[in-house]
Amino acid sequence: MLSDSVCCRREKEGLLHLLELPIGTPLHPAPEAHPYLTVKSFSRSAAGQHTPYQDDLRPPAILYKTVCHLLTNIIERQGMEWCIVYDFVFDRLRAVRQDLVIQGLGSVDSIMVLEPTVRFHSYAGYRLCAEPLSKFDPTINRTHLLECLKQLLVLYDEVQLGCHDTPGTGARAEMEALYLLLTLGYSETLSRSLHLPRELREHHALKTAFAMSLAMWCGNYIRACALLPQLSPLLMCIAAQQLPLIRRRALQVMSCAYSSHNLTFPLSTLQTLLLYKTKGQVESDCRHYSILVKGNAISFWKGAFQPDTHGPCLHVECVDTVLQSCDLPKLLLHPAVDQ
Repeated sequence: MLSDSVCCRREKEGLLHLLELPIGTPLHPAPEAHPYLTVKSFSRSAAGQHTPYQDDLRPPAILYKTVCHLLTNIIERQGMEWCIVYDFVFDRLRAVRQDLVIQGLGSVDSIMVLEPTVRFHSYAGYRLCAEPLSKFDPTINRTHLLECLKQLLVLYDEVQLGCHDTPGTGARAEMEALYLLLTLGYSETLSRSLHLPRELREHHALKTAFAMSLAMWCGNYIRACALLPQLSPLLMCIAAQQLPLIRRRALQVMSCAYSSHNLTFPLSTLQTLLLYKTKGQVESDCRHYSILVKGNAISFWKGAFQPDTHGPCLHVECVDTVLQSCDLPKLLLHPAVDQ
C-alpha cells in the first residue's frame, strides 16, 4: 500500500510497526517491509518539508482499500492490547484523510472514507473509556471525531444541493443521528435536524436520537436514559459517552427535588434509571458530587451537591451486551442502517 521508495526507507530506518508485519513473524532487529501490509503513516506539515510527490499520493480506490484493510484485518488483531491497535489505526486513518485533503477529492470519494472513520472514533471512544489517560485520550479522540463528522455533514449538504448521486439514506441518517448525540440538547443541532429532507427525518435512527436530544434539552434526563437502549449499536456507543453529563444534571435536579434530612431514595432505583452497571458505580458517582449514601439508600440535600466536573465515562451493561454479538468490521464498514 506504499510506493517502493517509501517501503525501502521505512525498512531501512526501522520504522515498521508490529501491525505491519505478517502474523507470526519472529522478532527481528531489521524486519523486511511487506508490500501489502505496510501502510502510509501520518506526517505532520512543517517548514522545510517538500510537497508530496504524485507517486506518494494514493488514489481514491487505494484510500478506501486502505480503510477496509485497517478496519477488517487490523482492528481484530489478537494477542495485542487494543490501545496499541487504536493508536496504529488512528494514525493511518489520519494519513488517509491527509491524502484526501491534498488531492482535493470529490464529495463521493471523501464520504466513502470519512463514514468508516467516524464510526471507528465513535466505537473506540466507548471501548477505551475506562483506560487511563496515559493509554487513551478521550478529548483527542472526540476532537478528531467531530472534525470528521462536521466535514462529512458539509459534504452531505453539497451533494444534496448539487446534482450528484446522493449517499444512502441509512448511512446519512446514522451520521446525522451521531451529530445529535454528540451535541446532546443543543438547540442548533435540533434545528438542523428539523430542516433535513423528510425521508431522513422519518428514519428510525434519527427519530430516536432526536427524541433523546430533545429530552435532554427539556431537562427530562430519565427519558434520555430510557431511549438509549433503543438506538443502534454504534449510536449506543456515542450515547453512553454522554451519560456522565446526563447523570450529573439528573443528580443535581434530584438533589433539589428530593432534598430531605429524613427521607431517602432507593439506590437500586437510581441504578436502573441512570443505567449504572453496578451499585458501586452509583456510590462512586454520589461521592464525587458529595451526595450522602446510607447503605442501600441515598440521602439528597440541595446544599450538599457539588456541581464539579462530571464523573468518569463507564461501560453500560446494555451496550456491552449488544456489542458482544456484533461483527466489528461489519459494524464499522457496512452497518445495517437502511431501515
